[in-house]
Amino acid sequence: MDLALPTLEGKAFRLEPLNASHTDDLLHAASEDQIWTYLDEETPRTKAQIDRFIQDAIDEHGRGVRLPFAVIDRASEKAIGSISLIDIQQAHRGIEVGWAWISPDYWRSGASREAAYLLLKHAFEKMGAIRAAFKTDSRNARSQNSILGMGATQEGTFRNHRILSDGYVRDSIYYSILDREWPSIRLKMEADQERYHDSSAT
Repeated sequence: MDLALPTLEGKAFRLEPLNASHTDDLLHAASEDQIWTYLDEETPRTKAQIDRFIQDAIDEHGRGVRLPFAVIDRASEKAIGSISLIDIQQAHRGIEVGWAWISPDYWRSGASREAAYLLLKHAFEKMGAIRAAFKTDSRNARSQNSILGMGATQEGTFRNHRILSDGYVRDSIYYSILDREWPSIRLKMEADQERYHDSSAT
């Protein structure tokens, strides 16, 4: 599997390899506590915290386990969040879409869906993946609805999967898309994007 970090162009948003040039934009984008409720991370409020977030992602890419991207709003050319391919299993040609977050200013803007589409297209059509996984906190209904809306299949729940920093014992719901399902899901996601952009333009 090719672990290069390309730039992926969408209609309204773009994915760029995450790097230090995104620090200032992401410090602003990440400042809302509600982003981090289910990611079990402290809300980053300093440049040093964002720098560490970016460097950790770069280090994981160097170890071959993550492809980290900044989500760019093409209209403003600002970074508004981040998304990654994680848990890369080269022997089994599996990946997971994760570490996904967007500034609340862009919730319901189509940014999350377009970012996921660009990553899935890259994973299945360039990297040769045969499985893309998603997981989310069982309490996170917004994320669950978004994943199901893409056409992913819910596989099951990992009970008592993680102990979060506040002591809460989290259940994680897992979903997947397979390579044989991707062509029809791709068409659905592209049609959804066209409808969204058409409605936004009127």
